[in-house]
Amino acid sequence: MSYPKLDIYLTKIEANAQKLKKELKAKKIKLTAVVKGLAGDVEIFKAYQKADIKSIADSRLKNIIKYRKAGYQGEILMLRIPMLSEIEKMIPYVDSVLVSEAKTASLISKFAVKQKKVIDLIIMVDLGDRREGILAKNLLALAAKIKSLSAVNLKGIGTNLGCFAGIIPDDENTKKLIALKKELENSLNFKLDILSAGNTATLKLIKEPELSSEITNLRIGEGILIGTDIINQDLLQDYNHYNFRLQAEIVELKAKPSSPEGEIAFGGQGRGQLIEDKGLRKRAILAVGKQDIDYQGLYPKQKGVQVLGASSDHLITDITDAELELEVGDILEFKLNYSAMLRAMTSQYITKNYIK
Repeated sequence: MSYPKLDIYLTKIEANAQKLKKELKAKKIKLTAVVKGLAGDVEIFKAYQKADIKSIADSRLKNIIKYRKAGYQGEILMLRIPMLSEIEKMIPYVDSVLVSEAKTASLISKFAVKQKKVIDLIIMVDLGDRREGILAKNLLALAAKIKSLSAVNLKGIGTNLGCFAGIIPDDENTKKLIALKKELENSLNFKLDILSAGNTATLKLIKEPELSSEITNLRIGEGILIGTDIINQDLLQDYNHYNFRLQAEIVELKAKPSSPEGEIAFGGQGRGQLIEDKGLRKRAILAVGKQDIDYQGLYPKQKGVQVLGASSDHLITDITDAELELEVGDILEFKLNYSAMLRAMTSQYITKNYIK
C-alpha cells in the first residue's frame, strides 16, 4: 500500500446514513444527503445506495453525472447555485436546484423548456451567515418572478448557516425562516412544500417540536460521513465518528530548535503558523501537505504528537512527547475533521483504502 493513505470505513458511513434517515423520517423531515465530500467516489457512494438514500445533493456537475452513470435514479439537488455556463448541461441530471438570482432561474426555465423537463427551485435566503442567499426583503419579488416562469416549480425556501461566517443555527434564525415561508405562502396564495432549514449544525434544533414540525428538509453531509457537528463542536450521539483516517509516512526526524532563525517575512507575521519557543524539540516531517489536507483538521492518534503546520507537500509535527519511539519510515495516523476529509478526498495523491 502506498502512502499517504486514507482508510475509509464504508459500513460505518452506511450505518450513519440509515440511522439519520430513520430519525428524520420519524419527524417527517426529508433527508437530502450531501455527497460533495465523496468527490465523485462511486465506492463510497455505494454505502448510500445500500442505506436506501433517495435524495442526494452535490455542488459539482461532474460528480452528479458520475452518480447517474452508476445507476442512481433518486432525486438529485444541485447544491451550489449553478454557473450560467453549466445550466444547459445540468438540466438532464438534476431534479432540483438552489437559486438566489432571477437571471439564473430564468436560464434554468429556458433550457428546461427546450429539454421538456420541469425543475424544482428552492430559493436560498441569507439569514446572517453572508454566503449565498437573497435578503429577506427581496424574497417576494424573486418568488413572484419564478412563479411566472415556465418549466420550473417553486418548491420552497432554504438557508445555509455556519459555513462562512460561522453563524450558528438557533431558535431565532430558524423561526425567522419559518415566518418568511408563511409570509410568502400568504402573499402568493400558494403552498410551499420545502423548508430546507440547513445542514448538520441544524440537527440539534429538531429536538424542539415547535421547530421540527415546520422543517421539512435538511441537507446533511458531515453528520453522515464523520458523525460530527463542527459548528457546534460536538460529536453526534450514537453515531460512528471519524470514519476517514489518514496515514502518512515520516521522511525526516531530527531534533531542531523550535524557534525559526532569520528575518521573518510579511512584516514579522510569517505564514501564520503557531510558533512557540520551547527550545530543542524532536520534529517529524511527513510526506503530505496543504495540497492534500487541511492540517488544522488533523487529530493525531498517537498521544504526545502535535501538528505544528504544513507547507504545500510537507506536514510538520512535534513528536518530542510521543508515547512510542518513532523513526524515519514509520507511519502516523490521524483522524480528520470535515474540512481535512474534503481535501483528502479531492487529492489524487492520497491512496483511497476502502474498509467494509
